[in-house]
Amino acid sequence: MTANKAPYFKKAVTILIVVMAFFIFSCAKKELLKKPPEKKLVIDHFSEAESYWHQKEYDKALAAYDRYLKIFPSGDIARDALARKATIYYNRNQYEKALPLFLKVIDKYPLEERAEIHLLTAKTYFHLKKYPESRLSALRWLELYKYYPRKEEIFLLLGQNLKELNEYPRALYWWLKLLESPLIKGEQKDKIRSQIIDLIYRSEEDELKQMAAYAKESDLIFPIYYQLTLSLFKSDKLEEARQAAIMVARLAPEEEWVTKAKEVLKKIEERLRVRPNIVGCLLPLSGPFAIYGQEVLNGLELGLDIFHEGSEDLSSMELVIRDTEGDPKIAIEAIKELAEEERAIVTIGPLISKVAEGVVEKAQELGIPIITLSQSEGITKKGEMVFQNCLSPEDQIRSLINKVIGEMGLKRFAILYPATPYGRYYMNKLWDKVESRGGEITAIESYNPKDTDFATEIKKLVGLFYPRPESDMEEEEESELEEKEEKLEEEPEPIIDFDAIFIPDSYERIALIAPQLAYYDVVGVTLLGTNLWYSPKLIETTGRYVRGAIFPSGFFPGSGYKGVDSFVDQYKGNFGQEPGLLAAIGYDTIRIVKEIVKEKGEHIKTREDLRSALAGNKYFDSVTGPMVFDNKRRAKRNPLLLTVRGRHFLPMP
Repeated sequence: MTANKAPYFKKAVTILIVVMAFFIFSCAKKELLKKPPEKKLVIDHFSEAESYWHQKEYDKALAAYDRYLKIFPSGDIARDALARKATIYYNRNQYEKALPLFLKVIDKYPLEERAEIHLLTAKTYFHLKKYPESRLSALRWLELYKYYPRKEEIFLLLGQNLKELNEYPRALYWWLKLLESPLIKGEQKDKIRSQIIDLIYRSEEDELKQMAAYAKESDLIFPIYYQLTLSLFKSDKLEEARQAAIMVARLAPEEEWVTKAKEVLKKIEERLRVRPNIVGCLLPLSGPFAIYGQEVLNGLELGLDIFHEGSEDLSSMELVIRDTEGDPKIAIEAIKELAEEERAIVTIGPLISKVAEGVVEKAQELGIPIITLSQSEGITKKGEMVFQNCLSPEDQIRSLINKVIGEMGLKRFAILYPATPYGRYYMNKLWDKVESRGGEITAIESYNPKDTDFATEIKKLVGLFYPRPESDMEEEEESELEEKEEKLEEEPEPIIDFDAIFIPDSYERIALIAPQLAYYDVVGVTLLGTNLWYSPKLIETTGRYVRGAIFPSGFFPGSGYKGVDSFVDQYKGNFGQEPGLLAAIGYDTIRIVKEIVKEKGEHIKTREDLRSALAGNKYFDSVTGPMVFDNKRRAKRNPLLLTVRGRHFLPMP
């Protein structure tokens, strides 16, 4: 029995194993056929996030989108989760958080058409003030989505970006395209037009001309041309301004622009009636500065050849003179009279800085070229109508330092200057120039301009004012000690650690200072000064103390410059004395104007014609030396340097 049951038992076990295996395999197969539980979970997170999105519960939506992306960052709807998150941040003005998400969507799914995402990306750049990136993104949108709606938003955005980039004509271009859309109506259209008008008012001449090319078919051409008229008028380009004004007055459909154009046209016509032969003159001919004004006037009259009745140039120009009395208010009224009533083509003057400042601003406003003779630094920045002809401090210092450092090899300098604006200004100018050329300022002192005794300042300059510390002495014999004590009782020697000393003051003050320098043994150094040193009285009173001194001269009768001998002879013959710098500057200035008018002839019809000719970088042979108006409309020259030899002033070689 037992032996017979064994095979049966083995068979039963085998069947049981097969059944169990089948059962297990079936269960496993069912499990394999099921979707992974995490798949359902992430879909549930996204659905949950979408539900929160639609309910406008954005914090919960963000958390749910994050849960989805954390579990399934590359799923089919990951791009939608990223886009939703970015949009939430955008709507909350959290642009720093929105931008990288938008860019990730665009970068990760480049083949998808995501017009909305591209649009929001361009806007996000704009809100972050990344205007070039926003502009490029918007232009890319136009390339990718030619047939999508919402182009109006892109046109608006492009205009906004270009406005921020100060590219006003291109901004106008895109906003004009926006106005062409039938979707832009009513209040929205009025708002865009208002923004365009604001652009027009901000634009300069070249920008307005470019705008006019874009707006040929638009009624906005009329405000553009009106603004162009004002710009041209301001620049004294009167013929161009006149043509632009006529176009507006004749063709503008709105009475507002016609009226405005006619008003400007009237002003243009008045200014076009300038008298090319009339030269205005503003000088202090009474008051405390009358002596200087009269000297300039002498030079002007001599330059006009009014003392030569037979001169062919006499009838070509007329000098209309107004006395400023050294008063800024009187001078401003005078420039208005010269410009509007006398219709002068140019004005020469004023001479005094405090008067010149206000007058040149008014000249710029009136559109009349003015050649001021003042030394006011930066005065030509007031406008393109302003020119300056004077011996500038900058020219003087440059010429002086080029000689003493560049040619003579002096490197160490002391400065002794008056505590006045003039003294401080020249002190700073020299200091800057010396250091820029590799030199060194080793000593510097100022003095009261009312003083006549300069002992204290000179002693400080050379180390004689303060007690010097005693040096350590080794043991010496008694005789040697006695000898040393005797020497210590004597006045110590000055410490002269400079090659030259610069004193920016008048010749009267130098006549007091130079002998005192010698008294304190400050000798063997070169004295340097400004043009105020030039006077025969300097040599008469201080001759031997200023020998070898070097200083710039605005005008020197022995310079050898073209026309100087004739000028000096005429001046002596008519006024009984030698001309000075102011007379020479006046003479040069009027002859420059004469030369331009004579050379250009019929081409000088307007003030702008004369202004352009003056600014043309032409060199003039003047009695103060060859000069040119630089690109800042300042007379540039290399002043002649004088030195003292014996009892004479001589030009430096």
